[in-house]
Amino acid sequence: MTSPLNTTVCPRCEVSTVRVLTTSPLPGVWTMYVCDTCFYTYRSTEEAAATEPAAYPEEWKVDPADIPGMIAMPPVPQRRA
Repeated sequence: MTSPLNTTVCPRCEVSTVRVLTTSPLPGVWTMYVCDTCFYTYRSTEEAAATEPAAYPEEWKVDPADIPGMIAMPPVPQRRA
């Protein structure tokens, strides 16, 4: 049996800014969550390594203090003629 899903703390940045992004078309099948701090998204049906802060790989964790200095989007190159 799996442990209950933590839907209040982000697995990646460990901040309590998680909210429901969307739900499955068939009610109750899955819920997708998004962190408003680091924008990590995950579905309720994913394994603990993707959904639980304690099981999320340490090398992929993000420090919320580092987020403002990160590049939000890679630059888009000029369109070729």
